[in-house]
Amino acid sequence: MAGRAPQGVLSGGSDAPAYILLGNAVSQGKGLTYFGQATAIRPPLYPLMLGGLNIVFGSYSLLIMRIVQVIAAIVTSWICAQTAVQLWGENSKWATFGFAMFMPTLLFFTPQILTEIFAAFFASLFLYFLVHFDREEDRKSLVGMGVCAGLLMLLRFNAVFVPVVAALAASRVPVNWAIIKRALIPVAISAAIISPWIVRNLVVFQSDVLYSSQTGTTALQGALSPQGRTQSGESESWRRAGWWISDIETDNSRRLQFPSEVELDRTARHEAIRAWKELGFGAIPLLATKVSSFWLSTDQLMATTSFPRGQRLLRAMGVLFYWGTLGVATVGWFRLRKTAPRIAYLFALYCAALTMLHLFFTMNTRLRVPFIDPLLCILVGGQISAALSMNIPDGGLLKMSAPTPD
Repeated sequence: MAGRAPQGVLSGGSDAPAYILLGNAVSQGKGLTYFGQATAIRPPLYPLMLGGLNIVFGSYSLLIMRIVQVIAAIVTSWICAQTAVQLWGENSKWATFGFAMFMPTLLFFTPQILTEIFAAFFASLFLYFLVHFDREEDRKSLVGMGVCAGLLMLLRFNAVFVPVVAALAASRVPVNWAIIKRALIPVAISAAIISPWIVRNLVVFQSDVLYSSQTGTTALQGALSPQGRTQSGESESWRRAGWWISDIETDNSRRLQFPSEVELDRTARHEAIRAWKELGFGAIPLLATKVSSFWLSTDQLMATTSFPRGQRLLRAMGVLFYWGTLGVATVGWFRLRKTAPRIAYLFALYCAALTMLHLFFTMNTRLRVPFIDPLLCILVGGQISAALSMNIPDGGLLKMSAPTPD
């Protein structure tokens, strides 16, 4: 077990040190800074949580965070189970709960000092409220979607698509002013939640950064090292921008050799535009490779050369399990489309929006897991329960709502 160590034994190099440095800076009253230099490379919520734990628990803060993440993972599985109940009926609860508890991709991130587990928690809760609103059209579900969207945006910058999905979930045809106002509720709530972060950036970076200072760097990575992996050779190929993120995310004086993140990100954006132009038609196979890494986890098969053999084998086994999960979930989606087509298409829109958002940035398994894998567990749980019990009606929402005779 990782315990109080910065990284777990299965980690092959990750963003954990950067988050720990930010947590330390917060607990020392320095704010979100690296060696006194303001940063907006990482979303703020997780470092703030680490900083709070540092203040309360000191050297045991990472152990406490891991314990909290285990609890969050269990609750995430329970939320997936409750969402499955809404879709498939009561008999799907425990199948979904058990499957989500042992989903390899979710298990892997539980002990890591990373944002994935909390992001998966709020993503699963968002999906629960989305389904509940489709059934009940209640205001509480709208508020729930908005809160989840806002907190996700403070955990992961790539969650910017979630408020859009919430607005579409709240919409109906024909569109009128009442529908528009209803659709804007989750958007307004999520905007209110992230507004302190945006105001902070506008003040600290003198209006040059709004939400993130990592846009240019990830766009350049998307062209030069598209899987965004920490494997040998990737940082070297990326250094055409003149720096690497590890040069900036440090607590020693070498950070002072570089300008502010505003200038660095501006340089990276210019290099990214040039890199994508140079690709030309070569962008087509590159995009295909990126989508494959994102949806089929091929990065965990082909970009693990620096890992020990045992860890490479373990990751390959996880990929095979995931492929089976994706296949069963696809069957579950087609089943859902017959019984609750609107929810099925909202799920598809959710997945498509996340995929499109990443096309010109980095794409890998880690970016997919917290948003997609809880949804896969929900869909798989319904299929498992259907296979195990002939008493489950093949009718989903519509048949489950029919009254039973006395």
